Amino acid sequence: MRCRDATLAQLVEQLTCNQQVAGSSPAGGSWSGWERSVSSVALSAGNRRNCVLLRIESGCKSTVSSPPSNDTIVVGTQMFEFNDAEWSSLRSEFDAEELLRQCVRAHTQGSLQAIEGGLCLPEQLEHLTSYCLERERFQEALAVASLWTMLAPYSAEAWDKLGVAYSGVRSHRQAVEAFEKALACNPNDVEIILHLAAAYSDAGIVSEAEAYLNYALLLDPSCEDAIWQKAVFAQRRGYYRDAIELYERLADSPHYAREALFELGFCYDCCQRFDDACIAYERAIELDPYNADAWLNRGIVLARAGRYAEAIESYDYALAISPAHVGALYNKANLLSLLGKLEAAVDCYREALSYDRSDAAIWQNLGSTLGELGRYHEAIEAFTEAIALAPEHFEAYFGRGTCYDALGNPGAALVDYDTALRFQSAYAELWYARAEALVKLGINQEAIQSYETALKLDPQNASCWYDYAMVLATLRRYTEATEALQRATIVAPQWADPYFALVKVYLLCGNVAAARDALQSAITLDPLRKDAFEAELLALLPEQSILHLRSPKSP
Repeated sequence: MRCRDATLAQLVEQLTCNQQVAGSSPAGGSWSGWERSVSSVALSAGNRRNCVLLRIESGCKSTVSSPPSNDTIVVGTQMFEFNDAEWSSLRSEFDAEELLRQCVRAHTQGSLQAIEGGLCLPEQLEHLTSYCLERERFQEALAVASLWTMLAPYSAEAWDKLGVAYSGVRSHRQAVEAFEKALACNPNDVEIILHLAAAYSDAGIVSEAEAYLNYALLLDPSCEDAIWQKAVFAQRRGYYRDAIELYERLADSPHYAREALFELGFCYDCCQRFDDACIAYERAIELDPYNADAWLNRGIVLARAGRYAEAIESYDYALAISPAHVGALYNKANLLSLLGKLEAAVDCYREALSYDRSDAAIWQNLGSTLGELGRYHEAIEAFTEAIALAPEHFEAYFGRGTCYDALGNPGAALVDYDTALRFQSAYAELWYARAEALVKLGINQEAIQSYETALKLDPQNASCWYDYAMVLATLRRYTEATEALQRATIVAPQWADPYFALVKVYLLCGNVAAARDALQSAITLDPLRKDAFEAELLALLPEQSILHLRSPKSP
């Protein structure tokens, strides 16, 4: 089932002609950027609301819709308002629940004759539909609204409420059909158009959802509900610049300013415009000083901008408002760890876990911080908790493996590294760690394969080239070892160790001149280690050979 494109096109054409005759034109900015296709998007139709939607991957939160008030029904991603006063006069006249049972029976039988007393007024069915929707009794609302459309097939309100009921039971395509019939009855009803856009979005038909949003703005360019929904649409598709332009139009709205400023900060952050993001959050805080999420997001933006002290202060404000705010505790702990305040970070992670022990990311970062402190047994416990919560969390296996390795258990480390690689095989550091564990277990040939995989993924890792060369030299593959060490000197030209290793490899190959040059380079780069270099060589070669290696330029 698809939108009747010709019908919509005709409506838009007719409206455009009417506006041109009247000498007016639709506002709302350029629509040319809305022709890009996406898979799906969820819209929030109806009146303004502010429910928090966590955005865990980036740390920030986004509030593209809000907790409804008592007079609002939230249906999936849609929101609808009803006036309870409309029903109050009716429910005093008869037993609503009894009538509802009769209506459901009549709907099942497909006949209004099942309703005792011959109730057949559309107004009564309208109020009874609202009665059900107010209580989120969507299946019963479907039955009553269906009867209503039988009695009043040209009532836009009846078809609209039927669409709301279908949305409530997540029958999105049936909801689309109902809203389309409602719009056919009243082509200029912006609220129905927004409901239809949301239903198309929920059904995964994004192009039509987008088209109807544009149509709503063509009808009423100043419609804040439509502007809000279009901004949300752009934001969820990752078109942050388009969303910014739309949210800016709502920044001074008496109804939308708080939510728009919050989302504006989020979109600026995604565009790495940190100063603008911070300003947006501060404006949101001026309107709502006790919004802990706004303080949290402000802190995240400040941290991303490198303003760490201010970021921690912002997290502390969020925690003063909401001491159990896990997001603020988690982000504060991350920043403390970044600043090297590891013990304080551990305390902060543990406090976050006291409120929510089901967050694998917190356990993961706690384990990493404990590992940095050398508290490997505690770190292993934390990583194990993370794995229990998220069995495919490759970083937790990697972290636990490094702790086992540090405790002198390369066998256990290898098991964890192999498990991690099943979930993420394109991570160079994992292959490098696996190679090191294999070397400690004396499995050098397999270690070489892991080194080579790591270096294909990250050829700029000088340490990996160096360790790879050492294993090749152990296996007397001197030519390959020389090439690997030379790559290390190219990647890290100021590092003395590869040059000194080349001295030994060149000597084993009998290339004294090359060894002399390499030794001179090592001493030039790290003159304080000159005696250490020569002492190590002395343990391998006669003293006369060491003197022969010294060039006339040596200190």
